[in-house]
Amino acid sequence: TDIGNCDEGQAEVAAMVHTWGAEAITTAGDNTQGVENCVPYTDSVDDYYSDYSKDPAGPRFWPVLGNHDHQNTGAGVSVYRDYFSYLPTDADPQGRWYDKQLGAVHFFMLDSEASEADLAAQRTWLESELAAARAAEPATWNVVVFHRPAHSSGHHGEFAPMSESAGWDYQGWGADLVVAGHQHIYEDVLVDGLHHVTAGVGASDIARPCPDTRVAGSRLCLEGPGAMRLTATPSALILEYLQPEGGAGILRDVITLER
Repeated sequence: TDIGNCDEGQAEVAAMVHTWGAEAITTAGDNTQGVENCVPYTDSVDDYYSDYSKDPAGPRFWPVLGNHDHQNTGAGVSVYRDYFSYLPTDADPQGRWYDKQLGAVHFFMLDSEASEADLAAQRTWLESELAAARAAEPATWNVVVFHRPAHSSGHHGEFAPMSESAGWDYQGWGADLVVAGHQHIYEDVLVDGLHHVTAGVGASDIARPCPDTRVAGSRLCLEGPGAMRLTATPSALILEYLQPEGGAGILRDVITLER
């Protein structure tokens, strides 16, 4: 998450991720950071992940929108859509929210930057789609991804409009994991047993320190650039957070979900 800075840290994280031989890459938003001489997507994504976003065999790069994707000069939804022209439009004509199944993981990709009305539409859609997925695919892991975390100790605070108190019953609807970005830290917050993970930062110049005081349920907070690796089987979902030291990365955290 939070890539698009075109700095040394982004290059190191991308190099680490490429050693994993991942089936696909997903992001939790801010695929551009509005940095001078780092053109949205053609530089911020192409220069690091074009083998995934432009794979001749079919795209393998599945992003969500962040605030910089919406707001930065040279970005915006239309530019984002022009670059990621392959994003599904079944749920939203602009592809701002969609779902994608990759192996044993079903991703539900949301737009936390949307209007109040569009957030309500996404909430209704997610409830319906998670319930349908759980009924049809009981062995598949359901992962919800969006940019602004509902639960976080980070610099920007918690995004209340997508919290359980605002009607987002992720766990009750069938989600196994919630992933967000925006804070430029890695953090795992447990809410009634459900992991809300802020996925770190995919560049170095924008990394932030972990706060001295953390929210209730915060299990771990880590600083510096890194990326998460998901490994899924019908019986287990393993989340590993690695930081780009020593090529393939140094393992910093592991979360294992089992059935």
